[in-house]
Amino acid sequence: MATHKNDTGEITGALLRPIERVTVNQQVVARLKSFLQSENVRVGSKLPSERRLASMLNVGRPSIREVLRSLNILGIVKSKQGDGTYLISSIHRLLSDPDHILTFQESLDLAELAEARFIIEPTIASLAAKRASREELSQIEAHLRGMHGSLNDRTKFLEHDLQFHLSIVKACGNDVLKRMMSVVLKGLFDHGAQLVKNYSDLGAIYRLHTDIFRAIENHDSRRAHSAMVCHMRVSKKENVRPARRTRQTMA
Repeated sequence: MATHKNDTGEITGALLRPIERVTVNQQVVARLKSFLQSENVRVGSKLPSERRLASMLNVGRPSIREVLRSLNILGIVKSKQGDGTYLISSIHRLLSDPDHILTFQESLDLAELAEARFIIEPTIASLAAKRASREELSQIEAHLRGMHGSLNDRTKFLEHDLQFHLSIVKACGNDVLKRMMSVVLKGLFDHGAQLVKNYSDLGAIYRLHTDIFRAIENHDSRRAHSAMVCHMRVSKKENVRPARRTRQTMA
């Protein structure tokens, strides 16, 4: 490892970089990943209970529950009420799939961002339907037209997709929700190359956005809420497609 001296004559090196702080959940993820990738845990196996995992890892049950929830969203485990949690997809096979370019931790972060979006954005759409000005409606519509004009260019389509949603956020009239949702959307769309690649039909995605815009334009808050929920459900279905293909390959 190369070292050098700084201006004061002190020897420095890459190994003396600042210590990275690792959260409890990240440590739980790392341990579970190793556990699930071991030869002793096969697809279909029942995992130890939350209480048992918490005891084994010496952490609180909320941390275990949060990580298992994220794994559930990713399609790696499935919880059966009154029975337990089962491994339904191999992490190794899932992450080695060419369509799945994210790291394990990035996948968990993405799953949590998507969950937050599903909870928050329908409410934002409902508020925008009540509060959007003519200028704000014009901005939303401009990005909708941009999506339509980019059906053959997935990169440009995604750019207009993000701006469409950010324009709705701006129109909701709530600064706290604006800040929250801007973080969530930008975090999700940072992985845009993967997200847009998973969409099987951009025309269908465009039509979902059209339904959202028409509801907001007509100041129909209930319809705007339901149209956004519909969009979230389709997006979730499209973005678990790679995981589903991996499980089918293993069958």
